[in-house]
This record gives sequence, C-alpha cells and structure tokens, in this order.
Amino acid sequence: MRRSMLFLPGNNPNMLINGNCLGSDAVIFDLEDAVAPSEKDAARILVRNTMKYLDFRDCEIIVRINSIDTEYWMQDVDEILPYKPNLILLPKTNGPQDVLAADAYISQVEEKLGYEKNTVGLMPLIETALGVETAFAIASASSRVEALFLGAEDLTSDLRCKRT
Repeated sequence: MRRSMLFLPGNNPNMLINGNCLGSDAVIFDLEDAVAPSEKDAARILVRNTMKYLDFRDCEIIVRINSIDTEYWMQDVDEILPYKPNLILLPKTNGPQDVLAADAYISQVEEKLGYEKNTVGLMPLIETALGVETAFAIASASSRVEALFLGAEDLTSDLRCKRT
C-alpha cells in the first residue's frame, strides 16, 4: 500500500542521501520537472549512485524519468534500470502509444541486462485532459502498468482552471 510518496529532486544530493530515513512508503527520484536541462546528466548519475549505494529497506523505489517526447528519457532508462527500481513514473502520458513506446524500450534494456520481462513496472503520470480521457486505454496498454498517477499541477494548467 502506498500511503506516502516522497518526491526527491535528482540533482539534490543532500535530499537524496536522506531519502531512506524519512519513513515514506515510496521514494520518487525526480529526473524530470525538478531538474534543469543543464543538470540532467549529473542528476542521472546522482540517482544511479543513490540507488546503488543506499539501502532503502522496504521503501518502494520509483524514478520519474523525462517524458518520451524529450531527448533524455532513453538515457534515463539506460542509467537507472541496472539498479532495478520498482517503477518508472512516466510523465505526460497522453495515450496508450506513450506507454507502448516506453514499454518497448524498457523491454529491450531488461533483455540486455538479463532481467525477466516486466521486472520494472510502469506508472503513467496523467497530466493533461487528453490523458484523463484516454486513462483506461493507458492503463490497459501494457501488463507493465501497475498504477496511474494524477499530476494535479500540470493537469490544472492544461484545463486552465484554478487548483484549490
């Protein structure tokens, strides 16, 4: 059960090293919104090393990669998959095609690493009206999908409404 999920910016070593002692059910290492483009490479390395060297005990490890419409997402997957996060949080998921693209690439990397298929799950992040409209298709697109996550900030922006 996920009662608490702690977002940690991937480019902040002080926050990353303390993530394992705060008692959350899940830790989400953020390589997307919290990280400026000039810091993407460094954040990837920091998150990789955090996953490699720190013991998060029973805490679920989730990594929010960059969206598949960027040049960064495949590098994110390549860097973190060897350390077996429980889930990849897939931002800005607008339809099943986004899930299928991520699933196909993750499957290639898993095969290269000698992992069983679906070792790492997917949690699509619904952040647009289109994502809400296609949520069922997104959730059904792949057996790798374990949950959906609603991104309230971007969704309210896309809907042009006020978050209260």
